[in-house]
Amino acid sequence: MNRSLTRNIIGAARRTPDSAEPFTHLVEVEHVFPDSAFADAPARWTPGADFTEVAGGAWLRENADGTRTAVVTGVGPKQLPAADGGTWTKEEVWTVTSADPDVFAHLDDKPHRITWALGREDVEIVREPYEGHPAEAWEEYWYAFQLRHRFTPARRTDGRYTLTLACAPNSTWWEGPWPLLSACNQVLKALGGRAVVRSVTVNDASPTAMPAAVYQMRQQTPLV
Repeated sequence: MNRSLTRNIIGAARRTPDSAEPFTHLVEVEHVFPDSAFADAPARWTPGADFTEVAGGAWLRENADGTRTAVVTGVGPKQLPAADGGTWTKEEVWTVTSADPDVFAHLDDKPHRITWALGREDVEIVREPYEGHPAEAWEEYWYAFQLRHRFTPARRTDGRYTLTLACAPNSTWWEGPWPLLSACNQVLKALGGRAVVRSVTVNDASPTAMPAAVYQMRQQTPLV
């Protein structure tokens, strides 16, 4: 048990003002991981600097001719022909260009619905194998990491990997500081790094507005 971390989390929790809305005041712990923790992480693949990522594995670009181009990785398999015309059994990478905005209507929510555009004469589609694609190594690395540690870190603009966990001391201590302290210690034990404790006031205290880690703790879901 990290004594300094324990002292800081418990101290911040005790200083939390009483509130009728229990999730208004939070205690956050930001973990900043050492470079060595992710030294083997593959480089992030993107289709180009002119694309904007709108969902995990889905990018969109506005073209000068009024069309749009979307790139979606890991598509399928579905009950459609594969890129070679045979039975579709392996995931693909789709590059789709169209002037119809409806083609991209689900890109930020269910990007694999891009397959609905197949067969349209006003849509250009390029299909490539996902297996061996540069995006595959990156996505498989973080998928395995998520399965092992139950979270995926964020990446700051300076390149450092971080994770922010939080609790609401005004709920109950057994759903607040103690689970937070336990989760933080597990993260530090597994990956090292440093942890910074801070108090935060949230304007909208509804569950949908909370940081994901806070809501997971409220549901008593293990984080690591």
